[in-house]
Amino acid sequence: MTHNRNILVPFDGSDSAQEALRVAIDMAIKFDEAVLLIHVQPSFTTPHSKFFFSEEDIRSYQQSLYDEAISSGVGILQEAGINYETKLLIGLPKEEICKEAHNRHVRYIVIGSRGYSPFVGSVLGSVSQGVLHLANCPVMVVPPPVQ
Repeated sequence: MTHNRNILVPFDGSDSAQEALRVAIDMAIKFDEAVLLIHVQPSFTTPHSKFFFSEEDIRSYQQSLYDEAISSGVGILQEAGINYETKLLIGLPKEEICKEAHNRHVRYIVIGSRGYSPFVGSVLGSVSQGVLHLANCPVMVVPPPVQ
């Protein structure tokens, strides 16, 4: 049996994601585990994109968006002094998050919520709701910080 040894945190730099990361850090300290901080970028691959952009240009753009998105999370993790890893994933967020959680055998997914009502979330396509339904491990949805 594979032991679950990480807590996965999808991260986009938002206040909600930062709050989820703080909760995950508390959990990681208690379980003596590492945090896997991931960020998902869309593929940007369309039938016509190859006419305008090289694959290298697209990857470079995705990398720069990733670097910008996770910088605040890396700072929070470094300040906490715990073990962590970061990773860029490409694709649909809810699918890539759950696939990574499954492949890594993570203990939990800790994800921030935008605070949308169930109706608005269903219309806009809530990533946290999608992860709740697709994940094969426990998922904690952290509400946004109170303003």
